[in-house]
Amino acid sequence: MMRRFAAACAAAFCAHGLAQDAPPQPADEGTPFVVPDPAAPAPATPEPSWLDGWKGGVELGLNGSEGNTERFNFRAGANAGRKTERYDTKIGLIYSYGREDAKDTENDFLAEARNDWLFRDSPWRVFAKGSFEYDDFQDWDIRVTAHGGVGYAFIDDGKTLLLGRVGLGFAREFGGSDNAIKFEGLLGADFSRQLTERQKVSASVDFYPEIAPEIGPYRIEAKAAYEILVDPESKMTLRLGVLDRYDSNPGDGFERNDFEYFALLAWSF
Repeated sequence: MMRRFAAACAAAFCAHGLAQDAPPQPADEGTPFVVPDPAAPAPATPEPSWLDGWKGGVELGLNGSEGNTERFNFRAGANAGRKTERYDTKIGLIYSYGREDAKDTENDFLAEARNDWLFRDSPWRVFAKGSFEYDDFQDWDIRVTAHGGVGYAFIDDGKTLLLGRVGLGFAREFGGSDNAIKFEGLLGADFSRQLTERQKVSASVDFYPEIAPEIGPYRIEAKAAYEILVDPESKMTLRLGVLDRYDSNPGDGFERNDFEYFALLAWSF
C-alpha cells in the first residue's frame, strides 16, 4: 500500500515539474506558439512614400510706376523638393510679365524638374532633368528639353554643396525659324552655402553645346541668389537674384543675352 502511494506521489510531482518547465501554450490550441529569436534581424523599415517629405514654397515680386512712364513688372514662382537616402528631387515654376507704356515687354513661363538617384556613402549620382519654356520675346514660342547623365558631389557637408554634372540630351523648339530636334551635351555645376542661420547664397550654371545636326551653337543658363530669412515664424524670406540665358544663335533680330534681376518675397511650407 505504501509503495503504491509513494509511486503515485512521484508521478504527480514529475508531471507538475514538467508543466512548470514547458512554455505556455496559447489559448487557441490550433495556433502554434513561436518563441522570439533574439538573434533574428529586425524587420526592414519600409521605403517612404513618394508623397512623403516634400518641402517647398511660393514667391512673389511686383513693381511699377505711373506718370511720365507707365511700367509694371510681375514675377511669381513656386518650388518643391524632396531628399531621401536614394533620391534628391527638385521642381520649379516661374512666370514673369512686364509692361511699359501700354506695350508688353516680357511674358515668359519656365517649368523645370530634376531628379538625382543617390548612392549610399558615395559622392556619385545619376540624374535626369527636363524643362518646358514659353516666351513671347524669342524666335520660338515653346522650347522643350530633356537631359540625363552623371553627377559628382565635390563638397556636401550640410552647409556647403558643390556639385558637378555631365550628360547628354536634346532640345526642341516650336513656333520658331528652326524647329528641328537638336542633340546637346551638358556640363553644369551647382553651388550653395549656408552663411548663417538666416542667410544663404546659391548659384548654378549649365552649358549646352549642340552636337547634332551641327556642332558649334551653344546655350548657357546661369543664375545666382542671396536669401535672408526675414520672419522665422511665418517662414518669410527675401530673395535677391539674377538670371542670364545666353544663346549663341538666337535667330535674326533677337539678342543673344536675356538677362533678368529680381527681388522677391518667398514663403516656405
